[in-house]
Amino acid sequence: MTDLKDGSEPPWSGRLLELLLPVIRERIERMGVEGSGAYNFYDTRAKEGRLLLGYELALAAKLLSCGLDIDRIDEIGSGFGQLVFLLGWNGFKTTGYEADGPRSTTATALRDVLDRVDPERTRNIRLFNARFPFFRAPPPGPKSLMVTTNIVYTSTERERLATLKAMRRYPFVISDVQRCIVHRPEPEQEPEALAMFAEAGFGAPELFLDLGRGGRYFLFAGSPRRDPVSMLRRYWSVQ
Repeated sequence: MTDLKDGSEPPWSGRLLELLLPVIRERIERMGVEGSGAYNFYDTRAKEGRLLLGYELALAAKLLSCGLDIDRIDEIGSGFGQLVFLLGWNGFKTTGYEADGPRSTTATALRDVLDRVDPERTRNIRLFNARFPFFRAPPPGPKSLMVTTNIVYTSTERERLATLKAMRRYPFVISDVQRCIVHRPEPEQEPEALAMFAEAGFGAPELFLDLGRGGRYFLFAGSPRRDPVSMLRRYWSVQ
């Protein structure tokens, strides 16, 4: 979608920082780190003057330039919405699922800021205060992708399997297997994470983006409604 040079930041990342960082800081000051949903995760970013971290910028850049046949990107655990905002302003239809109430409320407030500044671009972005899968959300289309970056939470094996099976409805899934439901930061734990996806019915993945400790993102073919083999072949042909 976008021709990015190696190491260059995706378009609009600086503008989003300029618009949203003051709002985040104001909400933390007024509502506290708990009440705003910032907790340590976003409070640290606000103090350091950052909105998107390196792994988010790298993933967005890869998604914008990789050649996958997608037009919609959904994210589980979208937090303050920074990744779906960036991808939405760059032309994708995006949906964020955030189960934490205070965090979701702040994300909505940030989206409202963007809507006042550029309603046309912001129209691409939809947010749900809900845990995925959410029955009111529109089903994925033939060019939809699900992405997970950091969704570590307490769950049973049955709940983990149900979440992954719901993700299989998407033609494409990209996940940081180090931080998908269970935290598995060590290289020797990677086979366990991939086995979790295999148990949910996913086929053999391809490594999409390797950031070392910053994330190991694998590309999985999900829904069988399209021909995932030919779609993946198209992706790898432009690498």
